[in-house]
Amino acid sequence: MTHRVPTRALPTHSSPARPGPAPEAGQSRSMALASRLGPLHAALDLVLTRTCAACDLPGEVICAACRQDLAALALGELGRVAPQPVPAGWPGCTGTVSYAGVAARLVRAFKDGDRRDLARPLGRLLADAVRREVTSVPFAPDRRTVRVVPIPSSPAAVRQRGDRPTVLLAREVTRALGPAVRLTPVLGMARGTADQAGLDRSGRQANLRAAMSVGRAQVVRGHDCVLVDDVLTSGATLAEGRRALLEAGAAHVGMAVCAVTPRRFPARDLPLPGPTD
Repeated sequence: MTHRVPTRALPTHSSPARPGPAPEAGQSRSMALASRLGPLHAALDLVLTRTCAACDLPGEVICAACRQDLAALALGELGRVAPQPVPAGWPGCTGTVSYAGVAARLVRAFKDGDRRDLARPLGRLLADAVRREVTSVPFAPDRRTVRVVPIPSSPAAVRQRGDRPTVLLAREVTRALGPAVRLTPVLGMARGTADQAGLDRSGRQANLRAAMSVGRAQVVRGHDCVLVDDVLTSGATLAEGRRALLEAGAAHVGMAVCAVTPRRFPARDLPLPGPTD
């Protein structure tokens, strides 16, 4: 298709064009900076070629084939899920995809592979889970904006990564869902903990017992909250965050994740109902 560029009459020598108002100094500097950065960005694109975070194919952040594989990992159970065995008092947690294959590679690349360009696509997966959690009972439609509370990172992880990946995901949730939810990163670590990756279920629970606290209780007191994380495994991390929020006075605490560890969640064994329409 041929795009026509609109033209304007050019001034003649006999009829010189009247000069327009001079741009402000700040605008001139911005235009000059943009003109210099344009070639720089083009050069960087040549050097830093974007690749698929799951398969390294040059092009998109997630290539078409990997997007199809990711869609195939969508959970068959869209209601609340639970680890096996179910932790005491577990209210259920919504998730979007199974933590396997492409989904697992994307989450690992996002958290530990410096692929922060995955915040938006993974955040959309989390937003879908949060939306289903928010529209389910017992969230009260007459209460104020739902607080989206990200699971905190340990101080050591923040120093290593330079940021808090779960906060980045939660921010994308609020962008996707709009004013119905509000990012509220009030959970913090009250004490040091060991790396959860090398612990079994009982070890994870002991490691996280009374490990989190709410820095500003007034922000969540009397409000519905959704606690969010990237992956649901044993449930120990979410259970501890939920305990801290309830002790701080939250009215109700739901839970949502991007991905669910598949071997722990056979849908036929889930004792919890799905959300109501």
